[in-house]
Amino acid sequence: MANTEMKIVCFGDSLTYGYGVLEHIAYPYYLSKELPKAYPQYTWEIRNSGINGHTTREALARLKGSVLQHKPQIVFIWFGSNDSALNEGQYRTPYEFENNLRQIITQILSLSTGSEFHNGVPLIVLMTPPSMVDTDFYPFTTNDRLEYYGEMVKKLAAEYNLPVMDLFSVYQSIKNKADYEACFQYDGEHLSNRGYEVLYDELMKTIHEIMEKYA
Repeated sequence: MANTEMKIVCFGDSLTYGYGVLEHIAYPYYLSKELPKAYPQYTWEIRNSGINGHTTREALARLKGSVLQHKPQIVFIWFGSNDSALNEGQYRTPYEFENNLRQIITQILSLSTGSEFHNGVPLIVLMTPPSMVDTDFYPFTTNDRLEYYGEMVKKLAAEYNLPVMDLFSVYQSIKNKADYEACFQYDGEHLSNRGYEVLYDELMKTIHEIMEKYA
């Protein structure tokens, strides 16, 4: 196969941006390092379009500049942690969250990439917000709230037949309390270096499934 360009946009909030960790820990950087080794027949371009503090409302407003104009073959969408938080300026009702996410999905799916991959339509991978260390120290959201917003993500994934990474369940499956808490920074919500390592495993598993099916 001739060398083919593959663009991935990682669209999200501070978890995508890599808040509180060094730049090379954020998952878009990890993909830019690992995918050329795993799939050298492609030229990979990975774009980190995560912005600290953003919700689906801001995401919808910046969708054209952050995603559509790049005509990516794959788009990872990871929101919900801020949308579900009951702090001023960020909380988005479940109705708005689902509606914003639906508009984001439909606009991306209406885009033509001009690529043979996935019949020229961007492949969207939805990601549920991860769980957190559910304590009074960071009271703006809770695991019950995060799980509920994640259920809406999974509902839309089923509706549009999209791959979904259920990261809430992934982190909740870590039963040892010390191992679980080691996945998060001091605020109990943002991922630590260890937390991103857990994410890397899920990312590569998802990428391998996608490439096996569509490439």
